[in-house]
Amino acid sequence: MARSGRWDLNLLLTRAAAEDVRADSAAARAAEAELRAMRCAPEMHDIHASAARVHRRNEELHRATARLHRSLARQVTTQAVGASVVTAIAEATEAPDVSLLLLTSDGATAGSQATDGLGETAQDLELVHGEGPSRSAWSSQQPVLNEGDEIAHHWPHLGPPLRGLGISRVLAVPVRVPHGVLGALTLYNPPARMLGSNALQGAADAFALLLARTVDVGQAPDSIDLSDIDGVSRLHRAAGVVAVDSDCTIDDALALIRARSFVEDCATSTIAARVLSGDLRL
Repeated sequence: MARSGRWDLNLLLTRAAAEDVRADSAAARAAEAELRAMRCAPEMHDIHASAARVHRRNEELHRATARLHRSLARQVTTQAVGASVVTAIAEATEAPDVSLLLLTSDGATAGSQATDGLGETAQDLELVHGEGPSRSAWSSQQPVLNEGDEIAHHWPHLGPPLRGLGISRVLAVPVRVPHGVLGALTLYNPPARMLGSNALQGAADAFALLLARTVDVGQAPDSIDLSDIDGVSRLHRAAGVVAVDSDCTIDDALALIRARSFVEDCATSTIAARVLSGDLRL
């Protein structure tokens, strides 16, 4: 079977097809509820209209999940290295830069992933400053949208360097599982069509559904082992190496890696790769 990292091509396509079936079923239920809302007595209209909205939301979730699986499948067939969740989400949302930040209940970083370039740099800045759209969406458990000068006003430490990178709009949504919030997905300079819509939340929910195929999301977020998600674990494997070499905690090792990335003006992933290859010791 074709594989890239831990992704199985045939399984991804099978799951995408299953999500299409679920989406079609939800669409049919929505259409039926919408028809009833038009034909029913006035006092029943709100009930049927509310049911229609729920079914349409479910349809959107299943279609977003299908798109995410198919995007990962395309990466499996075209890339020699592991398929990336954030790249799949960027494709599904047509966003230029995306980051995924996973956090424990006390706010410690459990995993991170970002598209190359601007997304990775913006995420590094957020991790260094300890504030930003991802953490705001995670802590509030609500979508976060800021534009222009609002970015610097809302995040006084992170905002100015983000604006200096040419980021004029950030949109972040929480990644929810049954017993909590695992983190957030963030788009940098998202397309206008993403604003005021459920498209990004659909992608976040799709990721949570994808995660459900990998781990038991019935667990509390802190008990979920995220190390097996492609692209998320490289930085943390490198942190483990640094922690052993330097006799320090994982959090301290992550801080050392990020500090070195800023000293050398490169991405943390570059430092992590050098640590894992044995080319660099901190």
